[in-house]
Amino acid sequence: MSSKELSSEDTLAKRILFIMINEQGLRAGDGMSPDNLVRDLTRHGIGQPELQQAVQHAKDRGWLRDGPYGELQLTETGFAVD
Repeated sequence: MSSKELSSEDTLAKRILFIMINEQGLRAGDGMSPDNLVRDLTRHGIGQPELQQAVQHAKDRGWLRDGPYGELQLTETGFAVD
C-alpha cells in the first residue's frame, strides 16, 4: 500500500476525528461519550463492528484515548490529524 492509500480502518478513524472536531467542536483533551459517537456514526452510515475497529485503530495511532469517565478523548496528535 502506498503512503497515499489509506486503509479502511484509517479512513473510518479519520471520519471519527472529523465528527469529533468539525461536527462536535471538540479540541485536544475533550471527550465524547461512546453512545453519542455511535449515534453520530450511525447517522453517517457507519455500523457498530466498523466503529469498534476504527476506534481501536485511532487508539493504536495515538489519536484517541480512553478518558477518566469512559469517554473517548481526543489527543493532541488526533486533533492535529484533521
